Amino acid sequence: MLNLFNRAAVVTSLAATGLVVLTACGGGGGSGDADENRQGEIASITTPAAGGGSAKPSADPDAGRPQIRLDSTQDEINRMYDAWTACLKDHGVEKKYKTSPNAAGVKACRGKEPLDPPELDPAKNPDYGDDVRIMVKCMNEHGIKSVVMQEGWGLENGADLSAPNYDEALTTCQVKAFGGDE
Repeated sequence: MLNLFNRAAVVTSLAATGLVVLTACGGGGGSGDADENRQGEIASITTPAAGGGSAKPSADPDAGRPQIRLDSTQDEINRMYDAWTACLKDHGVEKKYKTSPNAAGVKACRGKEPLDPPELDPAKNPDYGDDVRIMVKCMNEHGIKSVVMQEGWGLENGADLSAPNYDEALTTCQVKAFGGDE
């Protein structure tokens, strides 16, 4: 049984087996062109604080990181991860070692690592258990055999990750289950 605690777990596990999986399946992946990998990014402007001093950095370590939404398409998510992996590559971090010996490179790219939707975090979502049951029911209705598990939900068969309607079902069901659209 494949555990699918959330979408990031799927993306992270695919990344751990190599970005080749995403590229070979046509699910995205960059061409290696750094400019292409950074399309869609928005530049930020820091304005000085009142009194001429500089603005204080946010105490939130996740401030400024790209945020995955429940309704983000797999292509949008792939572009976010492509920007992050391009940064890691630019800083000498090997693809298969995201926690590589080059800790400075990992730290330098922390601001580009995508954040999962907060609705998928049991600590932030008081309705998480009910939402998981709705998610499983919806996935099963879309022909993706899913089950409730202790840590969230999972697939009965990992091969369903390759089902032609998997990405669409995942997005549709996440919005329905965790977005409150029962």
